[in-house]
Amino acid sequence: MPHPIDILRRVHNLSPERIAKIKSVMQEAHMQRGDIIDGQKQIIANSYYIKKGAARVFYIRNGKEHTVSFAFDDEYLMTHSSLVKNINTTFTIMFLEDSDIVYVPHIRLHDMLNDIEEINQEETALFLNASLLHYTAYLEERIYAFQNANAVERYNWAVARYPRLLECATVTQIASFLGLTKETLYRIRSGKY
Repeated sequence: MPHPIDILRRVHNLSPERIAKIKSVMQEAHMQRGDIIDGQKQIIANSYYIKKGAARVFYIRNGKEHTVSFAFDDEYLMTHSSLVKNINTTFTIMFLEDSDIVYVPHIRLHDMLNDIEEINQEETALFLNASLLHYTAYLEERIYAFQNANAVERYNWAVARYPRLLECATVTQIASFLGLTKETLYRIRSGKY
């Protein structure tokens, strides 16, 4: 997935000044391993482009963490469930290794792009939907993999989909993501399942 600025450059012939102004809205940050982006409001307001690194999204229910998704180099990370449906869950993004990211603030960026004469509304929508389309494709891939796979096949899908997953995530995080117990995951990894 291309960097958000690269998408704009491909779609529009914008001056370096316009690109710089748009880039100023897309805040770049370096996150250290263990850093978190906490709170529903901050996570909903942005998509996060992981230039380099690894992160996971999770929520806590009844004192237990539930991993929703992972993202690695060159992927978007987001959650918009409470925008679509009133879900009373606070999601947290945790960085699994030092990561370079780009905050893509949807509303501010939308307003700024609409003010640029060289860009029409349809092009603005296409750009802003790029991260959403990427995430939707991932969700469809995951749903298909999980609905049609046994525990071993889900594990194999996750390891193939995220080649660095075993390096970055704990057994507990991976088991939660796959909907398995830690014990089942240990058996799968040891070949005794």
